[in-house]
Amino acid sequence: MHEVGTRTRARWLSIWSLMVVVTLLAAMQTAAAGAPPPPRYEVVDLGTLGGNASFALDLNDRGEVTGNSRTSTTTLPLLAFGWSDGEMTEIGTLPGSNAFSRGYGINNAGVVVGESDNNRPRAFRWADGELSDLGDLGGGSAVAHDVNEPEQIVGASSNGTTSRPFVYWRGQMRDLGTVAGGDGTPGRAWGLNDRGDIVGNSRAVGTTAQATLWAGPNRSRLGQPVGLGSLGDGERFSEAVAINNRRQVVGRSTVAGSTERAFLWEDGVGMSDLGSLGLNHSRALDINQRGQVVGYASTFAGHTGFSDAAGFLWENGTMHDLNDLVDADEWDLRAAEAINAGGAITGYGLIDGQTRAFLLVPTER
Repeated sequence: MHEVGTRTRARWLSIWSLMVVVTLLAAMQTAAAGAPPPPRYEVVDLGTLGGNASFALDLNDRGEVTGNSRTSTTTLPLLAFGWSDGEMTEIGTLPGSNAFSRGYGINNAGVVVGESDNNRPRAFRWADGELSDLGDLGGGSAVAHDVNEPEQIVGASSNGTTSRPFVYWRGQMRDLGTVAGGDGTPGRAWGLNDRGDIVGNSRAVGTTAQATLWAGPNRSRLGQPVGLGSLGDGERFSEAVAINNRRQVVGRSTVAGSTERAFLWEDGVGMSDLGSLGLNHSRALDINQRGQVVGYASTFAGHTGFSDAAGFLWENGTMHDLNDLVDADEWDLRAAEAINAGGAITGYGLIDGQTRAFLLVPTER
């Protein structure tokens, strides 16, 4: 009886092992089948304002783009533009500014915000051909980085002591405060969603700035800055630059020494490292409502012009080099700056040795 029982148990163990293997193989096949291939794109060259370089920094859901472009072959002037339906329009500069401006953000109404004058920057709003100065927090300089559908505008402004994060709404610029508190601690607001949640960075741990979230008007803690920590030990430098309406946040964080990695932050999950395409560094720059993330990876932190660099799309847990998703060998897509609700991407790359703004239009899966 003992021998028969042993053989029976051995037979059942063998059957159970086979069932486990079959189940695992089925699960792997299901997972593989459930992950769609990355999209393919057509590359649209956005041109320039007459010079030899242009940089796209944001786009809206209608496919309208803003950024800045040279107007001659010299370094300056480099002026903000709005691009729509194949035409690039010069936004210009505020009165008294030098030959520099940059469009940072654009909403679905075509309102553009940015900065004018790179010596003493001034935040601007541009709509229907009219350029207006948003003022400052008392220090004489300001930069507007993003605008949402309710037309709240965020950025950074000097208060006379340091640079502070602000929200501009209904004609008033408001200091958002910092995690560390006090009027002398620096911060910057980079992006916001349509619910009024704002992200950026501010002094948080000792002298270290970290990714910061300011809750929107629909949240119980109106305007209270909350530190999001960092990758690594949680006390390193980090910066949040974009947030979608699902309250997913993206940006960059140091992980060791000066190495930077793109991150995704989610409520209840925290901060996740998105990878770097095998390069040293990466930065996430935007996220849409689907949770698709764009940015760039590079050999040297923050540099896309003179090093190995590639724009990326991150989705479904995988980072893709944008150069692998287009049939355009003449392009070297260096940075993806923004992605809209439909999955179109804008940024800049190299073509014929020149830096040029591009729009990637999805064509297939």
